Amino acid sequence: MLRKTDKEMIRKGYRVFPPSLQAMKKLAARVIKLNKLIVENGYRTIEVHPTSTRKVLNMPLKEWEKIQTILTQVGLKGDLTARTLTPHEIDAITATLTAFLHIQNRTEAIGDKEEGHIIIP
Repeated sequence: MLRKTDKEMIRKGYRVFPPSLQAMKKLAARVIKLNKLIVENGYRTIEVHPTSTRKVLNMPLKEWEKIQTILTQVGLKGDLTARTLTPHEIDAITATLTAFLHIQNRTEAIGDKEEGHIIIP
């Protein structure tokens, strides 16, 4: 079953997988549990989709070495400049970039308050 958020993302040309998809159910359950812990400790969370962030920012979607190069060219440091990162690590950095843009009010919320939003630049 697709959430309103997922339908809107797909309508806008972003390829997302619904949390109800069999392969995503376990991941979604882990995220819900982790999110609860984070919120209970006084922090706010946002839902992001790293591939969609890269699409909005005109970056390659899955060409990991090129993405890593672009992230270093925009001034990000750390392990980005020391070693080849895994796709999961690059997704995590992309998610963090989305959060950074979000606190600067440079993002858009796709979806609704009831079912949730996905934040994209």
